[in-house]
Amino acid sequence: MLRQMSHMPVGTIGFEATGKVDDDDFEDVVAPVLRREVARGATLRLLYLFGPGLRDYEGDELKEEIAFAVRHPTAYGRVAVVSDEDWLRPALRLLSLLVPGHLRGFPVAELEAAKRWVAADMPENPVVEDAADPRLLPG
Repeated sequence: MLRQMSHMPVGTIGFEATGKVDDDDFEDVVAPVLRREVARGATLRLLYLFGPGLRDYEGDELKEEIAFAVRHPTAYGRVAVVSDEDWLRPALRLLSLLVPGHLRGFPVAELEAAKRWVAADMPENPVVEDAADPRLLPG
């Protein structure tokens, strides 16, 4: 399941994946929050945590996130993906091509650094940034 994280920096939104994540999780948990932020004109600064509690992740959830990003390309600012999972690397590559704004991967041990990065001032020209952990590098 996906749940919204507490203890995020002001102006940022975090979601943690635990247990089994399926395609309904995005529509039920993530999309309402993102729609609210887009409607108020906010730049999305998102953090997704795929930590050790994640047991199963359905690919349809990723498709839903990408579809949302395609419909709202100017809304994205920064997206941090925090995980030690090797399977996530191909997904990060795809996201780096399809999600506007900055995308950066972080290992779980650097969760606090990921939160600070998501909250940092935005540069004028969004680009995909390299991950701190080479296993999570897009491309």
